[in-house]
Amino acid sequence: MSRKVRITSDAALQIVCGIFEDEEVNVEITDESAPKEWQGKKLGDVLNVEYYTFKHRPIAPNDIISKILAGNGEADKLAALKQSYCLFSLDNIERLYTKDADVAVLEATLQYYVQTDKIKLLEYLIEDSNIAVSGYRIPVQFETEMRKAVVFFGRPKMAELHTVSQFGEMAHINIDVAILLHPDIASYSDYNVKVSFTDNKGVTYSDVQVPLTSFTFVDTMTQDAVPYMSNRQKVGSINLSSATSFVLVFEGYNNPFINYITDKALNANLQYNDNNQLFTLTIERAGKTYMHEVVVKDHQTTTNADTGNETHTLSFVTRGLSNGN
Repeated sequence: MSRKVRITSDAALQIVCGIFEDEEVNVEITDESAPKEWQGKKLGDVLNVEYYTFKHRPIAPNDIISKILAGNGEADKLAALKQSYCLFSLDNIERLYTKDADVAVLEATLQYYVQTDKIKLLEYLIEDSNIAVSGYRIPVQFETEMRKAVVFFGRPKMAELHTVSQFGEMAHINIDVAILLHPDIASYSDYNVKVSFTDNKGVTYSDVQVPLTSFTFVDTMTQDAVPYMSNRQKVGSINLSSATSFVLVFEGYNNPFINYITDKALNANLQYNDNNQLFTLTIERAGKTYMHEVVVKDHQTTTNADTGNETHTLSFVTRGLSNGN
């Protein structure tokens, strides 16, 4: 039986803060309309948010000034007024009712107390976070247990506005967070498939990403019947050879590989359309990389009249000898 993880506010907050610290989210501010003192700084540094849970209290302004004084002997008394705060609280936890699979859905709320001139930056932070984690299962750790997390952020919603406070004009902003915890297993998001090839003009494309909808690979064994030594009337089987095939399903996006493979299928000129053309398939899974030299076995394209999009089902097989070479 797999061990269930202990879900706490602190552990869930670490998942959220890890997303906010990602380089695709915590980007450098280049907006020309932003104040000059923000230019060239990281988004997280300008927001200057102190995250905490119910177990902890935010740092008081006088404590911040005391900490700066202890560090360099000087302090800007206005530095504390640039601080923002955020309370992270778990609202609800639903576990899958099973003894084997540790699957849980967490509902939480980020309650920001932030300067009103930084609300736009907060909106960027949440939107960029949703873009960065969309479609991915993020590896996370609870004590000694590893899990995969799918995270969704809601839109920032203003709950209250304080026009006069110790920190200036401040706003209470609430953001809903949903976290799906899955067992640490290999899934579609763990696969990364790329193709390298040379087109008919001699141009080489390396590691073109395939936007997979689904991915299937089959290892087929060729067998032969062999009698038992002690019982000739009964036979067993041995594997003489094996062949590997790959089936890729993807949408017809504007991609060098997809455009080439579609043109290759539609072109009726057999001299141009080499049936034994070599493609290099690179598969990344669970931190390991696998490379296969393959040829096309079957390519099916379906165009939907209502949406106009293409759906490709492409089968590759590992390439054998070509003309004895």
